Amino acid sequence: MTKVIELSGPPSLGRVYAKAVATSRGRRGGDLPDVRVVRKGVRVDPAALADYDRVCGFALRDELPATYLHNLAFPLQVSLFADKRYPYPLNGSVHLDNTLTQHRPVLLTEAIDLSVTAGNARPHRRGVQVDITSQAHVAGELVWEGLATYLYRGRRIEGAEPPRAAEGDAPDGPGAVWRLSGDLGRRFSAVSGDINPIHLHPLTAKAMGFPRTIVHGMWSQAAMLAGVESRLSPAYVASMSFRKPVLIPGTVRFVAQVGAPGEATQLALRDRRKDTVLVRGDVRPIS
Repeated sequence: MTKVIELSGPPSLGRVYAKAVATSRGRRGGDLPDVRVVRKGVRVDPAALADYDRVCGFALRDELPATYLHNLAFPLQVSLFADKRYPYPLNGSVHLDNTLTQHRPVLLTEAIDLSVTAGNARPHRRGVQVDITSQAHVAGELVWEGLATYLYRGRRIEGAEPPRAAEGDAPDGPGAVWRLSGDLGRRFSAVSGDINPIHLHPLTAKAMGFPRTIVHGMWSQAAMLAGVESRLSPAYVASMSFRKPVLIPGTVRFVAQVGAPGEATQLALRDRRKDTVLVRGDVRPIS
């Protein structure tokens, strides 16, 4: 029987995050729990949405960016990670991929019911990967879904590693040059609540094995979607693969190859100096 954890309000993310990190050492892997974290009747603060839009580059509108709904669901994810039944440690986990499905635009004025579950634990060449599924309903209607894949390094699980899907070259071209400031991680943390230390200061990032501060993957996905916002369909699927850390301060190049009507738009975020692909993704309209 599914265990339901219902949150009556927004959790203290700092406290929950600290609990998840503090208990990481005792989490050695195993079967995923049949647990669902829910929060009902969520209302969006217009000022908070406006701050988020400014940091990510979205136009100020009364529709929620698909990535902002991930923002609303993220505290539920961390609450799941902090639950003693969850077998994998938050500390050292890596966000590999993120797919967002917007079934229809969600309005600022609507009350949103959110839920989060974990499933599909499977081998990865560097550990175990797990899918975290988030959903948003309005008056019983499924309006948005998120699928976040996390890697837990050094863990093991039975089974064969799934084959990697074949894909062509990432889009390339002149693109738009973005100069990312050293405080971008702190600014996005302020509007997203994601206070992972690797995003906040060079010293804490170095302690986790990075040469300097790295920006949030969800900022990258949001900024890339904002870069093609005028071309987004009312319903779409946006998939991103976070290939390499986006170091800040730094300079990147955003490239978008717009597909034919009804086809996917290919996206890439590249290191301007090395030309390596940092984030790769696409946006596909839903008819």
